[in-house]
Amino acid sequence: MAAPLSSDSVAHLDGEQRRIVRMCWIALGVLGTGSMIGATLVLYLANHFPLLLIALSPIGRHLILVAPTVHPAAFVTVATARRLAFYLPCYFLGRALGATALSWLDTRFRGAARFVGWLDRIFRRAPHPAVFLLLGPIMSTIAGNARMPLGTWVALVASGLAARMLVLVWFGEMLREPIESLLALFDEYWIRGTVVLVTATGLYQWQKRRGARTRPHRGERE
Repeated sequence: MAAPLSSDSVAHLDGEQRRIVRMCWIALGVLGTGSMIGATLVLYLANHFPLLLIALSPIGRHLILVAPTVHPAAFVTVATARRLAFYLPCYFLGRALGATALSWLDTRFRGAARFVGWLDRIFRRAPHPAVFLLLGPIMSTIAGNARMPLGTWVALVASGLAARMLVLVWFGEMLREPIESLLALFDEYWIRGTVVLVTATGLYQWQKRRGARTRPHRGERE
């Protein structure tokens, strides 16, 4: 996650909008923490609690890992709901931030101004297909900024996510044998592997926070 919005970015917001932004950041922080927990415990969860793994961390490699081992309906439901739960705060951030939403996206996804602008142009030309086909946190923020009705947005995102998950179920079934072999390896070495993952994650987070403390602010650089 990027750093929260600066005071300048929210100066024009009223009290209700600031409350929405604050709640969205809390939600994204909680979901991000869950994703990190899932990633560090993947070697155990993939075999013993596969649906919990994708409920915590529904990234592509985790979805592929569990797709052949759980019921397709449960897989599609849990994965769709969890990703939608992440996109919802992004949508409401776009609604609350208004004119500053796209500049916030450029800050959150460093150096992505051209890509954000490209997605915004596509959305303005064909909003419904854009949300369905190019769904994600950026497109969700753009849709919120454009004030797409919440019900319409949820229907498009949920159906788009479900379609993607069905493709992953099919793809995972094709890779069932190598995935099962990999899961057997996970089950054998999950204790040692989890220790390595937890240590690596802790070091990464420590370095990231240390870098954030020592990095000069934009005003100081200028």
